[in-house]
Amino acid sequence: MSSQVRLSGGENAGNGIQFIPCVQAVGPSSKRRFPALLLFTMDVAEKEKASSVGAASSSEAPLKVDHVGLPLIPQPSDDPEDPLNWSRRQKYVIVFIVALVAFMGTFALASSNPAYAQIGEAIGVSAIQASYIGTISIAAAGIGSFVWAPISNVYGRRPVLIFSQAIAIAAGFGSSYAKTYGTIIVGRFFVGLGVASGNVVSFAVISDVFCLHERGKMLGVVTVALINGPHLASLPGGFIAQNVGWRWTMLMSAIFTSVCWVLILVGLPETLYVRGVESALPTGRYYRYRITGSVRGYRRLQLVDFARPFQMLRYFPVVVVAWFGAVAFTLGSVMPAQTVSALFRTYYRWGSARTGVALSVSTTIGGVLGEVVSGPVIDKLMERARRREGRVRPEARLHGMWPAIILLPGGLLMFGFSIQNHELKHSYIGATVGMAMTCFAVQMITTPIIAYCVDCYKPQSAEVVQLLNFARQEMSFTVGFWSIRYGDRVGFQFSGLTYACVSVLFFLPVLWVMIYGERVREKLGEPEFNKDI
Repeated sequence: MSSQVRLSGGENAGNGIQFIPCVQAVGPSSKRRFPALLLFTMDVAEKEKASSVGAASSSEAPLKVDHVGLPLIPQPSDDPEDPLNWSRRQKYVIVFIVALVAFMGTFALASSNPAYAQIGEAIGVSAIQASYIGTISIAAAGIGSFVWAPISNVYGRRPVLIFSQAIAIAAGFGSSYAKTYGTIIVGRFFVGLGVASGNVVSFAVISDVFCLHERGKMLGVVTVALINGPHLASLPGGFIAQNVGWRWTMLMSAIFTSVCWVLILVGLPETLYVRGVESALPTGRYYRYRITGSVRGYRRLQLVDFARPFQMLRYFPVVVVAWFGAVAFTLGSVMPAQTVSALFRTYYRWGSARTGVALSVSTTIGGVLGEVVSGPVIDKLMERARRREGRVRPEARLHGMWPAIILLPGGLLMFGFSIQNHELKHSYIGATVGMAMTCFAVQMITTPIIAYCVDCYKPQSAEVVQLLNFARQEMSFTVGFWSIRYGDRVGFQFSGLTYACVSVLFFLPVLWVMIYGERVREKLGEPEFNKDI
């Protein structure tokens, strides 16, 4: 249980500023004292706790604090069914399940990546045309996020995950047995549509159950699972395609998605919590609601809910970081995954198994190491900013991506120059190291961006992550159409140079957000929807 502090004296100063002459801890950490005059400036991210803080100051109710004595954001209610009050063991089980769902979703989209050349030969199309099986599912995942996120805000996270993953399972088995190129494309489209829920709802679940000081690390766990799903998929996918057959690369992912579906069914409670709804429900019904995620009476799904993510486009900092995150993900993660099968087969004469090992090992190592560094670092940056400035400033999280600004263009250059000089002995080592560098950088960019957007607009976290996912998916699905052709035309060393320059160019507006983002957010105000979540 979190320790609490009591607020004595002081008045609300208005405009979101509260002066607290004396703040003293009570409970287990009763010896802790704060400075005599502590100023809490309530920016956009903090306003989600404004009502509870105001009530505490006027009635001397206890204010719950984190491990360093700073007020929890948001303030948990006294309701034991509030997900913020659940045990750490239950929260970690939830993190494991939603991270596995996110991982298996992108795993399913990429399990056939090393086998595109083999698929093309089997169904009578080129390797590039076979890669469209992957690009169509990526595009569908971007579209699917616009379907599942608004529904999850009304009917709950759990039923959406159950229903959408069932669609992915059925489509996965169907596409694996399809006989023609067209039916495979259709099946993979619905696989992408189904697994899209894991790309957005998983992040909303994390924001439901964790407070600000832990949110960055837990969002990082889901992010590393999401990004490394395609990377790890290439390892078994290559061997299975070579030794068992390419159809089993799709069957394998359908079976794994089925396992995730069972885990959701038996182990994931409803995490969407509307403050005050428990008082409006009869005794016993509220518990069933937490388990089933049944329709709540406080609102109904409306057509405008599906347009909510587009309303977030008026909040300029979100647009800037989303665009940069999409560019980084496209160039640093999807581009190698979508092209390496054809490139390594053409220039190194590698089979699908060997290509899968090179792709999977390099990208997974880079992605995991990137999260090991990124998650704890951005939480420390936020904690240090709160201690130093006495307030929450989400822009502090963005400074965690600085190493990636060097590693991303460096890895793209190494990959391009290695492919161009493929006749050199062991040039493939440079290509695989380049992929590891770019995936390390992508992880260090994606985690701070997601944490920053959720901190700024926590009640709208599903819509924000939906917008981020849409930008990432819809930009990255185009890679298969142009990247190899562009490299063949200008030379892969120049294509790598182009990608490196583009990544730096799109970072410059993010630098502007680091400096002026807080000021811009204050002028724009807050979204008016989902304030009760």
